[in-house]
Amino acid sequence: MNIDIKKIDLIVENAKNFNRIANYNPSKGGQLLEEQLVPANINDLRGAMERDSVLSTFLKTPAKDLPANYHFLVQEIDELIENVTLYELIAFSLSKRAGNFVCYFSVSGSKPTGFAAYQVTNNEVSDIKMFSFDPSRGGGKVLLWDLHALLKKLVGEYNKISWSAMAGNPANDAYKRAIDLYGGTCEEINGVTYYTIEKTNSTPKI
Repeated sequence: MNIDIKKIDLIVENAKNFNRIANYNPSKGGQLLEEQLVPANINDLRGAMERDSVLSTFLKTPAKDLPANYHFLVQEIDELIENVTLYELIAFSLSKRAGNFVCYFSVSGSKPTGFAAYQVTNNEVSDIKMFSFDPSRGGGKVLLWDLHALLKKLVGEYNKISWSAMAGNPANDAYKRAIDLYGGTCEEINGVTYYTIEKTNSTPKI
């Protein structure tokens, strides 16, 4: 796979900086903080929830009562989890980490802002799931730079990266943009869009 990571970095960073500055309100104080992906630790999340009652309430809300965009996440995993909270889903994912599951938090400063997880089998990554802890960002809509940070790490380590999403999921906007950047493929079958990036793929269309 002939991927120009530096060129992709520049494209994503330009979009990232524009959005961060455009949404920054200096009258509210604080500073512009860089988001990054870090290995997920349940104790870090518990501490953040103790300090932030809004975050705690949101993560302890049953999936069926979350904003509409998060319902795609529930349907893509298993509709039987509609009574499960995002906190319980994260805790369950982390309990599997010793096996084939790898989990990360997206953080801004010391505040966790999202969650990402994927499964590794035979040098291939599958079943990527990402969601924001902030419904005001558009519910479960994936931010391009969070996805880019994850894919940048994965393309150098694994032969194949694949995931899927329901066709109506708003995260598909970011997924398709990432596929364009990394020279991958996507195909919609029966209402589900399947995404793949392989080392045999051609140079990305940038």
